[in-house]
Amino acid sequence: MTYSLASRAILVCHFIGLFAVFGSPSAAVRADSLASDAIHYVMIEEARPEMPRADTATVAELSPGHLYMVYHRYRPNKLGGSDFGRASIWAQESTDDGRTWGGAREIIPDRKEDLSVLMPAVCRLPSGELLLLANRIHGRSSTSMELYRSKDGGRAWRFDRAIWSRSKGQWLQGGAAQLLRLGNGRLIFPVHGGTGDQESQKNDAWCYLSDDEGRSWHRSKDTIKLPMRGAMEASIAERGDGELVLSLRTQLGGPFITRSIDGGETWSPAQPSGLVGPESCTCLRRIPGTNLLALFWNNSPYLSNHHHYGERTPLSVAVSGDGGRSWKKVGDIETDKGSSYSDLNCTFTSSGRAVVTYWVMKPAWQTRAISLKCAVIPKEWFLGPP
Repeated sequence: MTYSLASRAILVCHFIGLFAVFGSPSAAVRADSLASDAIHYVMIEEARPEMPRADTATVAELSPGHLYMVYHRYRPNKLGGSDFGRASIWAQESTDDGRTWGGAREIIPDRKEDLSVLMPAVCRLPSGELLLLANRIHGRSSTSMELYRSKDGGRAWRFDRAIWSRSKGQWLQGGAAQLLRLGNGRLIFPVHGGTGDQESQKNDAWCYLSDDEGRSWHRSKDTIKLPMRGAMEASIAERGDGELVLSLRTQLGGPFITRSIDGGETWSPAQPSGLVGPESCTCLRRIPGTNLLALFWNNSPYLSNHHHYGERTPLSVAVSGDGGRSWKKVGDIETDKGSSYSDLNCTFTSSGRAVVTYWVMKPAWQTRAISLKCAVIPKEWFLGPP
């Protein structure tokens, strides 16, 4: 599917129209309605000379209050915290529901013949076995997706299989790494990619699916397409009725939304969410015990002349009660105008708390030092005043 400049203009106008219908997100902020200390912040890995960057964390709950986090961590190199530095996958654990973390250790090393191994996603099966996705980066225009298994709570990992090997083009999960187990037992994870390299290729998005706990995988029937740089860094939530809702990073004025009613095989045409934002990562989750969706994104103006179409601050949250058709902003997690926040993930634990992970650049848009941070948020924060 291709789009002319006129078509792009129509899409942007459509987006603006939806924005007008839904209202300005900033008008929906719960100003001063929640205590400022409702969010508990934790620095997981602070950037330093021997570790210029850590990010793209995902979390699995091993038992109530016992959390297991995986993320990638960069080595010192002349590129600093650039996407193209050398990196491997590390883990930490928390025994107090995410308030403190420790025991940092490398679990999946990089290889000399490759650039790095990045973007881990971890999932706990009902048996207690853990699954881990690892995106092996062979260069700027080829990747492999590897699946690992652990039967001892993530202390030791065994390579299981490659879901794809040496793609012709850069196929990535990006900063929204995810491996989701649906209510019917199906495993699903989204991917974006094209036939060029990471910086210049036109991206489409699709999913990989498994109905046998990761022993075999197939690609979704549909591919999600959008104009300009395309559909990127997809994030999926499952509603109570089994419908899947997927959010996308775009260059079109904010996050786009698409839906599936057949477990991720086919997807509706992607539409504007009505939320304004730059080209940046999003994270979409269902708030447990409700049919509300929470979308994490950068609520900043869309700037057509900016290199990423706007600033990646603040880091904000909106909630939808109608499956992502309309949104209400409920608050900000981080607001420093001199920083950038991205590569988002969220796990709701059995206690009801949200453990939100993200990277922090300060000053904004410099890549010499990128830290990994976590915010622990009570479920009530998302629901607002009674």
